[in-house]
Amino acid sequence: MGAIVKVRNVKLGDGMPKICIPVTDTNLDDLKKSVNLILNTPFDLIEWRADFYTGMEDPEVRIKAMTLFRNALGNIPVLFTIRTSVEGGMMEIDTETYTKAILAVIDSGLIDLVDVELSRGEETMKTIVAAAHRVGVKVVASRHDFTATPDKNIIVNNLCLMQSLGADIVKFAVMPQCDRDVLTLLDATMTMKEEHNETPVITMSMSPAGMISRICGQLVGSCVTFGTAGKASAPGQIPANLLSTFLKTLA
Repeated sequence: MGAIVKVRNVKLGDGMPKICIPVTDTNLDDLKKSVNLILNTPFDLIEWRADFYTGMEDPEVRIKAMTLFRNALGNIPVLFTIRTSVEGGMMEIDTETYTKAILAVIDSGLIDLVDVELSRGEETMKTIVAAAHRVGVKVVASRHDFTATPDKNIIVNNLCLMQSLGADIVKFAVMPQCDRDVLTLLDATMTMKEEHNETPVITMSMSPAGMISRICGQLVGSCVTFGTAGKASAPGQIPANLLSTFLKTLA
């Protein structure tokens, strides 16, 4: 039995992979429309991709958006993410500004989980983990390769490093260049499940070629899969309605 992390009423690492829907809108009006659409979709948590959002650097702008999520979603967990351009996201941001924004989000009390990119450095990870844990916020440490799939040992070593830095959940997303790359990612995920199960793990092989990785998490040990209710935030994401059907069929 691997580790289970409970966020509100959702148990990550227990049973079927949980469906997370990313929200990539740029303004509050569109955010409201997306939330209404999501509420009629099968899902377990949402990810607010704040790097898409206009004015995200302004604390008041962030608070309005996060308050909308909290009021509309009630007890459903919300993951806050600034995906930087270094890891395939929309925002160019220096590490100091990145860290300050995430620490402010943690202190708001409106968010349940925060994503922290490993590429921002080990000290940044430790600082954010400590602040998050003081107030009961969970940390998803993440690494993304939008150009290739590293060797299995590199994937495993990065995931283990993120565990050692205190993250509650560790994530690695890769881009396959051939079919065997998809198997490499799945093999690395299974190794984490069998040998390094101190935390839940999230992995995916992006693009249509890697779509299988988004539905077989219960087999290999990936606890969250990202589905769409509208716009996708990464290549190969599956509509949440269809994703839910796949997961229930395979359970």
